[in-house]
Amino acid sequence: MPTFDEEMKKVDDGDDLLKLLESQEKKKANRKSSGVVSSLKGLPIGSIVLVIAVIILGAMVLSLGSNLASLRSEMSEIKNVKTQVSELEGRLEKFARERDGLKQDLTQVRGEIENLKAQKREAQKREAEAKAQQQKQQTIKKKPSQEKPKPALRR
Repeated sequence: MPTFDEEMKKVDDGDDLLKLLESQEKKKANRKSSGVVSSLKGLPIGSIVLVIAVIILGAMVLSLGSNLASLRSEMSEIKNVKTQVSELEGRLEKFARERDGLKQDLTQVRGEIENLKAQKREAQKREAEAKAQQQKQQTIKKKPSQEKPKPALRR
């Protein structure tokens, strides 16, 4: 059936089809020029949210992976430090035993020195007493000889 326009002219059906196709092409061109926003409008919101969530989760997984690697390296460093500390504790215990042994030796040497000093003082006292007795004996021997009457001088 033919179609008529407002002025009652016969309109060709082919022209309408061409106009319709041109308008659709213009709409497609406008959509392409509007870019990402128009393509996002065509997608359902749920899929957009899902893609964003996947991207965020991927970034978090990468971050956690790097954090886990750094924690593992720190744990190995801590284990190394623990072994060094245990070695140092062993050395410190050894040095403490040696120190205690040296203290005992030093105490023994001090005791021996005190004994030697006491023996020396005792020997000095004996020598002093012996000298004092010798001097007394000498003074006793000298006194009787001095008490002898002197021969009178004859003239």
